[in-house]
Amino acid sequence: MNKSGFRRVSIMVIFSLVLLAAVEAIWAVRTYREMRESYEQQIRSVLEEAAWKYTTNSLNGNAMINIGNISRFNAFVGEGLRTAGLSTTYRVEVLSTTDADPIVLMAMGEELASSDMLSVDKYLTPLILRLKVADPRAAILASMRWILALQLLTVVVLAATFIYLLRTLFRAKSLERIRRDLTHNITHELKTPVAAAYAATDILLNDAAISEDSPRRNEYLVMIASELRHLSAMIEEILRSSTEEYDSSSLRLEECALSEIVGECQASLSLKYNTREVAWNIAINRELTVVADRFHLAGIVSALVDNAIKYSPERAEVDIKAEVEGDDVIISIADRGLGIARSEQRRIFDKFYRVSTGNRHDTKGYGLGLYYVKSIVESHGGSIDLTSSLGSGSLFRIKLPRYGK
Repeated sequence: MNKSGFRRVSIMVIFSLVLLAAVEAIWAVRTYREMRESYEQQIRSVLEEAAWKYTTNSLNGNAMINIGNISRFNAFVGEGLRTAGLSTTYRVEVLSTTDADPIVLMAMGEELASSDMLSVDKYLTPLILRLKVADPRAAILASMRWILALQLLTVVVLAATFIYLLRTLFRAKSLERIRRDLTHNITHELKTPVAAAYAATDILLNDAAISEDSPRRNEYLVMIASELRHLSAMIEEILRSSTEEYDSSSLRLEECALSEIVGECQASLSLKYNTREVAWNIAINRELTVVADRFHLAGIVSALVDNAIKYSPERAEVDIKAEVEGDDVIISIADRGLGIARSEQRRIFDKFYRVSTGNRHDTKGYGLGLYYVKSIVESHGGSIDLTSSLGSGSLFRIKLPRYGK
């Protein structure tokens, strides 16, 4: 998916979430209003019935309403509320309409705050029968709590699903970029040794003078051998990480002397970087051993030290030490190189992931080394962590069970 397509999908997802939330909110508001209107209608019905009962025997010859007994009106209202199944605090009042502003003549029941009540009136000249009940907002919302909770849960689940979809699309986009970069890097790096070996072979085949000159012939043969070893190493690096998981049952565990493994690594990489100045600071007790697969243990040490040199300035400085912590052995490999940004560190052990260096090819690789290291360490029952910051170098700490998994 290209950048514009990814942006369109993101906008559609966000729009869908906003629209869904708006629809749910509108539905909830409409439901609340309908329930409140229904509640108010019930209160009015209760007041109508209580007013009718209260005034039935209160009419005089002029069809005027007498004040009567307020307790009777209160009793009729209470009976009506119970019959309707409405459990609420209430207050009844009888008001006179003879003045400009109604005057409360009689009242009975609980005092209710004006901001927290529902009031309905029944006009019966010259009186007003008024019923005040507690505002039903809290009761209505309480009755709607499961509906609201289900709506919220629906929005949250769909939002989580959409976010997961976006992350999946973003990861797919990132993997596509990584695949493209990997292909480009492999093509670039494989062409160099192949071209060098081909050129040297072509000279030996077509230049009789050189082919008969032993020193020069040997020089070209050494060049060919060196480039083929380089090519073989690159292929091996890809192949050794082709398996997604390293099963501990496939490991050949044995007691390994760490000083010997580090020494072999130092000798090998010193030859590889014979044109670089490398300062080695090694602090490992010759008696220190760990039960591990020797081949893979050497591989992870070599991979980390190789990175330490590769991502250091012209003069590289590598610190290697090992110490015992309880039943574990801690192997630390530090450098004073470029360092790794915090934003990159969480993905540094992902397969094929490489810290972005633009189009530079002076630091070669395929993003397999640290993936391989982490896989091998975990297959031994250990762990690896990284401490790094840009411009301050990196420190890798490997923890392995001293006596095997």
